[in-house]
Amino acid sequence: MSYSLSDLVDIERYPIDDLSGRGADLVASCIERMRNTAMCHLPGFVRAEAVEAIRLEALARRDTAYWMKTERRAYSWRDPDDYPSDHPVGMTTPNHIGTITTDEFAPDSAFVSLFELTKLTQFLRAALEEPALHPVGCPHLAANVKVMGVGCKHAWHFDQNESAVTFMIQNASGGGDYEYVPYLRSEENENYGGVANLLRGEHKGVVREKLGPGSFCLFKGRRSIHRVTEVTRGDPDRLLAVFSYHTTPNHRYRDSTVRSVLGRLPRNYVRS
Repeated sequence: MSYSLSDLVDIERYPIDDLSGRGADLVASCIERMRNTAMCHLPGFVRAEAVEAIRLEALARRDTAYWMKTERRAYSWRDPDDYPSDHPVGMTTPNHIGTITTDEFAPDSAFVSLFELTKLTQFLRAALEEPALHPVGCPHLAANVKVMGVGCKHAWHFDQNESAVTFMIQNASGGGDYEYVPYLRSEENENYGGVANLLRGEHKGVVREKLGPGSFCLFKGRRSIHRVTEVTRGDPDRLLAVFSYHTTPNHRYRDSTVRSVLGRLPRNYVRS
């Protein structure tokens, strides 16, 4: 099936097809919200019919998910051996999550079609204030779906990328709440004390964002620590789409990055 922009995105509410006209205020609003709160939450961005099509596509592929259950560090890119034993760089919180990779979806699926929309990329480039932005070329992680059933949780962490783009497909029956602390660290101040307090259980400054199916989120995750709380009631699972972009065209992730996300290199993996 072929999907158009208007099939997938509510362009009456979010006119991403007219960024120099009706969409200019939308871009300005996104920029302001991310500067102030680290997040731009756009409820109902993805049309209900498209959300349902993507939900069914994901559920049909749930058995292909790569499951990871481990303790995760908030600073996954730093070597804890370079820091004292009680330093927050070495502190962990529980992480249990599944990932359905890009290659499990058909190229003409609603899921992949949404990710590859040129108008969507153009909107994100403007809203994220990037001089250049392109969909990542990784056949496994460019666009993926995070699956969380009962007992699953996504550990507190910072992203390595400046920004993250996600949209909610399906909420769990209980738990699975998205929480974050906006701009807990900065380029000038790592605020290790504040990070350590959070990882020890102090919830000062934590924001809980209520996301519904079709909610599209732009998030400054490099400086804003975030997590998903434990899913306490499943059936249905929590399903969240993650879209990845880069400043260079057809960017491919290193083997180590793919392995860290999935817990292993994927089936039929071709090294870049």
